[in-house]
Amino acid sequence: MRSSKPVPIEVCQKIDDVWLRLGEHYGHPELRPTGDPLGQLVMTVLSQHTTDAGAERAYSDLRAAFPDWASIESAPVEDVGAAIRFAGLANQKANTIQRVLRELQPDDLATDTTRSVPAARARLTAVRGIGDKTASCVLLFALGIPAQPVDTHIQRVSTRIGITNGEKTATGIQNVFEACLPPDSQTMYAFHVDMVRHGRQVCTARAPKCSMCVLSEICDFSAASRSVTT
Repeated sequence: MRSSKPVPIEVCQKIDDVWLRLGEHYGHPELRPTGDPLGQLVMTVLSQHTTDAGAERAYSDLRAAFPDWASIESAPVEDVGAAIRFAGLANQKANTIQRVLRELQPDDLATDTTRSVPAARARLTAVRGIGDKTASCVLLFALGIPAQPVDTHIQRVSTRIGITNGEKTATGIQNVFEACLPPDSQTMYAFHVDMVRHGRQVCTARAPKCSMCVLSEICDFSAASRSVTT
């Protein structure tokens, strides 16, 4: 689904400017799709509301505890929850993982260049517990389909800069980016990685480092902050 309202050309132009500045500063990381959509989906579920280290530990423990996905699907939910306890919300995530394994078919997780991004994402989000961000991660990182995942870092950075077209939700911002950015997976991936990196290192939640930000000249938040101090 695209943005629910037209995106003005000036918003797209500002997104292009952000992309140019971030690319010059951080570089253009290259996408190498994993080719493992199911593994990516499970890993993304585990990563919700926890640290990267916790999700990675939980995924490793899950794969060590069970020989294959079929055994995870048929196991008691308590056993799956015990294996992923380091990710937090273990029973909730275990239920989601088992539901995914039961409801998704192999074709739902296959690379299909004839299927649009919204259609591919809609099939994944039809499963309860899979949101737009999780689905977009699977499409982009595993299958190389040009979706744009929007996490808390990207949502914060883009709202402060002023490139959301007034959208307040991660899904709305995702749709704005997909309407404006070139529809190729390399651009989507590099933009995503650079935005997340910028949010973690510079445009942090509590104390953004505006004085060292490569986007300060075009950032609404930075401009407002300067006007208060003058």
